[in-house]
Amino acid sequence: MRFYHLGGCLSACVLAVVLVATLAPEAFAQDQFHFELVLPQEGATRDIPPDGSTWHELYPTMCIMHSQTGYDDNGDGFVSECDYIYIDGVRFHITWAGPTYVLETGPTEDGRPPVQEKFVEPTGFIGPDGRNPICEIWHEVWPEYCLEWHVEDWEDNGDQQVTPCDWVLIWDGFGEPQQWHVVEVNQNIIAVPDSPVEESTWGRIKGFFSDLF
Repeated sequence: MRFYHLGGCLSACVLAVVLVATLAPEAFAQDQFHFELVLPQEGATRDIPPDGSTWHELYPTMCIMHSQTGYDDNGDGFVSECDYIYIDGVRFHITWAGPTYVLETGPTEDGRPPVQEKFVEPTGFIGPDGRNPICEIWHEVWPEYCLEWHVEDWEDNGDQQVTPCDWVLIWDGFGEPQQWHVVEVNQNIIAVPDSPVEESTWGRIKGFFSDLF
């Protein structure tokens, strides 16, 4: 009976780990937001926007507009990691800050306007302007969240940074590389609420452990 009980406890623990691994990341993923600065400043500026600025939600729900109601800087004077921003009165912790690239396909052969558009952001640390993006990995925020693109080539408009009117050749690892036109570059942040895991989620986990022991 002792070994049977031990085996039951081990099975329960394994099940509990699976439950935590299943519920907790899901809760964190649901609480991660991608916001793009719209007004009053537009463009990939690092300046801290004034309260009342509009932020465009890219993920998890595309195209919802929010208002900035406060901002706590980490002391560097710029929008950056470890700042706190208040969106519609909710305090968010900024975990990443950088540009959003709005891309579209080029005109069709018969001159019709582009029919596809995507929002992407570079991954990792983003340094000063003037970098060459070739070999960077760009993370798609919309329409296919989490799809990663490798920048194969870049045609600059002459200002030596990724800005509107540039062209990029990107590849997702399948098929042929695709050419896209940069139409907008805006300030983007990834932010999570101060308490990213809902109490109800942890309540279910703690209740599960209580039932086991």
